[in-house]
Amino acid sequence: MLLRTLKPALAAALAAFAAAPAMAQDSTPADFARAVASLSARLGTIETGPEIATTDQAANAADLAVIERALDVLGTPAFPVDGFATFESVCEAVNRLSVRHGLDGVSAMARPPGSPPPTPAELQVLTAKVVALQSRNAARYPDAITVLAGGGMRCMVKHFPAITAFLAELPEAELTPARLKGADGMRRGGTQALLGFMIVLREPATTPANRARVIAYVAEVAAPLAGVLTPQMRADLAAKLEALPPTQDAGVLETTQLLKTALADTGCEGLCRY
Repeated sequence: MLLRTLKPALAAALAAFAAAPAMAQDSTPADFARAVASLSARLGTIETGPEIATTDQAANAADLAVIERALDVLGTPAFPVDGFATFESVCEAVNRLSVRHGLDGVSAMARPPGSPPPTPAELQVLTAKVVALQSRNAARYPDAITVLAGGGMRCMVKHFPAITAFLAELPEAELTPARLKGADGMRRGGTQALLGFMIVLREPATTPANRARVIAYVAEVAAPLAGVLTPQMRADLAAKLEALPPTQDAGVLETTQLLKTALADTGCEGLCRY
């Protein structure tokens, strides 16, 4: 929603980040685009694509590795952030692949064409089935979901300065409810992602590699993401952290404390104001 409401004006309002030698700029973005296109073509859409487990797993892993390496340098001269150009080409592309993995198999739950809207009871049953499906897919595709879900959050955070600059330049009359709702939705999505990662860190089934990834992701995004949350949202998330299962893992404890420290800030600047 934020992209749809802000992109037309932001495209004209934002300048690209500092340029590096052309070869350094072109290589990583091009590799990223090729890997995204290759993986997206192989998996297809949620509605019509094959079950991911039946596709070429080696090719999927190779594309995912390229995507992960590119996300690691996003925001550097090797892969500059360029306002909504990269918000769309990078963040949205990664989020589409994340959703594709998380909802793999959901097409089997589709109601026949022409069916009446589901009743509240039917909707409740369907929602429970989707949640169960997401849990199943998280266990089936842990590496892909970790890299892609984390990548979407990391990409979003890298674009906070550009989004903040755009909103700050808008006349008050142009801070429409749709734009403000988009910013709020982005905050809430980031909050849910942070809480999800803190839960993943406490799951015995999480592999050491994915545990290390999540710890690095939280360290990267904790401060900037906490900074865009409202003080009340920070307090709510801090309370939820206190309710998580206890752990003796030193890395998890350190990461939890890092996030709590970021959430303890009571200021409200930048995107927090919108």
